[in-house]
Amino acid sequence: MMKSVALSRYITVVAIAGVLVSTYALYVEMAAEAHPGYKALCDIAEYASCSRVLTSEYSKGFGVMPKESSLEVPNCIYGILFYCIMILLATFDQKFIVRLQFYLAIASVASSVYLAYLLAFVLRDFCIVCVSTYFINAALVGLVYKKDRLLTEKSK
Repeated sequence: MMKSVALSRYITVVAIAGVLVSTYALYVEMAAEAHPGYKALCDIAEYASCSRVLTSEYSKGFGVMPKESSLEVPNCIYGILFYCIMILLATFDQKFIVRLQFYLAIASVASSVYLAYLLAFVLRDFCIVCVSTYFINAALVGLVYKKDRLLTEKSK
């Protein structure tokens, strides 16, 4: 069985990957808005354009925040904050904290499902950067779940 310290390290590594992918997404979004016609490395085909997706109406505030609201910031900023919180929480081995981390990870998967729906059925595009975060979020759920189970077994 994997140890709690190892699981915490895996969670941290996966969350760091999330920070990096989200930071790249923010860079692409800012570059595309500043320079019309900008072509990002992740723009791999006509229907696989992350810069088009990352500048869509759904790229800020998940497309649901009112315009000009202070919460209408790029989704990738929410992602960066989320992954940083996951890194911080990974340093704790208390059951309550790990459970909180698990619920946050579940919320990230729920937002990924919503964003994946928008990507596939509303925008009809493919964004490799976006899809990468979906897999990162799913991996975090699995790792945090394992850590939660491990702590539950230890406490028995």
